[in-house]
Amino acid sequence: MRLQGRLTEWNDERGFGFVTQNGTGRRHFLHISQVASRHARPTVGDLLTFEVGTDDKGRVQAKNVRWVGEMRESAGSGASLSALVVTLVFLSAVVYIAYVRFSSPNSTVAAAAYKIVFARDALRLHPEFQCRPEKNSCSKMTSCAEALFHQERCSVANMDGDRDGIPCEQQWCN
Repeated sequence: MRLQGRLTEWNDERGFGFVTQNGTGRRHFLHISQVASRHARPTVGDLLTFEVGTDDKGRVQAKNVRWVGEMRESAGSGASLSALVVTLVFLSAVVYIAYVRFSSPNSTVAAAAYKIVFARDALRLHPEFQCRPEKNSCSKMTSCAEALFHQERCSVANMDGDRDGIPCEQQWCN
């Protein structure tokens, strides 16, 4: 039966202390070897769960100690292993699908990345571009940079036929 209590004394140098059981006030000896999780050292005030047992000399002490809220190790490691395998298979499938989907040059993610990089350069490197009413289609553009400029800054919307964010792919931005 698991009990709950608070660590009321702890000697970190010697690796032992006392847990005071909730409700009864009984103090139970605690040795560091009985702390199930070794990722942290106990400190005074920690709320713990434990079982009462005896050591090899027959003395009563707290055993199998865990912090409150800490996950219990499952008794059947086969269930844990199968859950791990299912998770790894699922993650592998997601990574594969993402790779196939987004590594294609026609993917919207690749197009968006291209647009962000190239459009920023086009806007920065070509200060001569200006919004003009006659520049309203791909046939009126002289470069991909100009098409990106007009799409981004001038709201010329009908230059991106496949709606991937890259304008004038047939004429300029292929």
